[in-house]
Amino acid sequence: MHRRWGIALILPALLACETVTSLLPAASTPTRPAPVTLPAAYTPTGAPRATATLPATPTASTSLSEHGAALRPEFSADLAARPHLTRYWIEVEVGLDLARARATLDGQARIRYTNPLDDQLEDVVLMLWPNDGQYDAEMTAGPVLVNGESVEPRPEMGGIALRIPLPVSLAPGALVDLSLPFHIQVDGLMTADAPSRFAITQGVLIAPTFYPLLPRLVDDAWQVEPAPPGGDTTNSDAAYYDLQITAPADQALAVSGTVVDTVVHADGRQTVRVVTGPMRDVALALGPLVLEEREVDGVILRAWVLPDHTGDLRRMLDAAETQLVALSEWIGPYPYAELDLVDAPGAFGGIEYPGLVYIGTLGTSWIIEPVVHEVGHQWFYGLIGSDQLEAPWLDEAAASYTEVLYYEAAVGPERGTTLVREFHDLVAGFASRSQTPIGLPVGEYASENEYALIVYAKGALFFDALRRQLGDEVFFRFLQEYFGDYRYGFAEPADFARAAESACRCDLDPVFDLWVEQGGPLPGP
Repeated sequence: MHRRWGIALILPALLACETVTSLLPAASTPTRPAPVTLPAAYTPTGAPRATATLPATPTASTSLSEHGAALRPEFSADLAARPHLTRYWIEVEVGLDLARARATLDGQARIRYTNPLDDQLEDVVLMLWPNDGQYDAEMTAGPVLVNGESVEPRPEMGGIALRIPLPVSLAPGALVDLSLPFHIQVDGLMTADAPSRFAITQGVLIAPTFYPLLPRLVDDAWQVEPAPPGGDTTNSDAAYYDLQITAPADQALAVSGTVVDTVVHADGRQTVRVVTGPMRDVALALGPLVLEEREVDGVILRAWVLPDHTGDLRRMLDAAETQLVALSEWIGPYPYAELDLVDAPGAFGGIEYPGLVYIGTLGTSWIIEPVVHEVGHQWFYGLIGSDQLEAPWLDEAAASYTEVLYYEAAVGPERGTTLVREFHDLVAGFASRSQTPIGLPVGEYASENEYALIVYAKGALFFDALRRQLGDEVFFRFLQEYFGDYRYGFAEPADFARAAESACRCDLDPVFDLWVEQGGPLPGP
């Protein structure tokens, strides 16, 4: 998520990645818009209601090779190397009534999951993230079929989670087949003082994680925990998605993955089939969007913007292209066939999802940093998974530092150094907080402002300090090896530290203690 601060209100909200925006403006840095605050925590009116009847279960007929359409040809072998990833088949119909400011998504999900543990599983959990306070929506799901047998799920966390008891224990390595209908409703429009992840904004429906999502298993238990305000929400493992989306044909549809078939119906609807490579989540957008695209080193970059924002198209695509090329060279190649950037006014500074990012700042002077920050998340969070709740620095600090790398590639090293100094001056300006370590969970920071200041800005400074400690040759070799080891996987802080020490063959405990674990005085720029 991208967050950044206008100097006058410096931290009331680093937007979201929700993207932190750029910090103190340099002479050549655009002025940031005024910060906004996250919506109040969601208070459910009751547990999700079960759907009365169970629609037809989607046919699980996709061969693994069909997902190759969503990968660049040189990465097609990634499929055979990961045959046991979770499979999602999702059919959903999207209704968008702009006159009433209402949207609905009615769907059916089929999920095949393989138990990765050495012990048997007694239940499975599905997350209904649109019920969280950062989403301006309500979601219901059920009843559930488990291997064809009807099971009553137990709602938890006010309807954000459904715990599904398994009729028969799932043995290690065994597969379970889940199927359930779901319904999502959005009422009202997003406003500037209440940004959201899932909402209608200026005629565009933004709908991430619009389906029941399997969380991760952590220490042999499902990670079922609320997302603190200010941070990102989901943690999930890479999976294969086969989506069938029916929506009004007169509206543009952007979605994670690659479209492999489109049927336009006589009643004015279209049905689009989309497949993905290994992705840990998917998102879509529907609305009166104008599309411009270009090919960059075998990747199709697609920019979807409102007609009023077409003047920003070239700037948006140029920034994304430069970042894509730079990070592919310095960290590792982007394996997917396309990357979509979607105009989503007011959606914080921006919000990242695999293969698709929302940019909330088009039509303002603050465009470059949100775009390159969210593109940076395709590597840190999208490809290299990490715990966005417990160790947010692994993706947010890294994505903030990719802004520095962007400026080095686009303008030159001096411009990257200028941004590092801006980060430093921002953190140093809050002396009482500047010693806080970057390695805390989201919920352990004193406020959303402190979280944004420390994880985004001080976190970028940590990456710069690590780079200076290792030297450029070793630093970029470390990033490439880290990327190679954890692409499509999930990294913990210890994995990151171990990879860095392996690259330099040195002891980095003092560096990690100062910046990540314990904190301490902020070193000079």
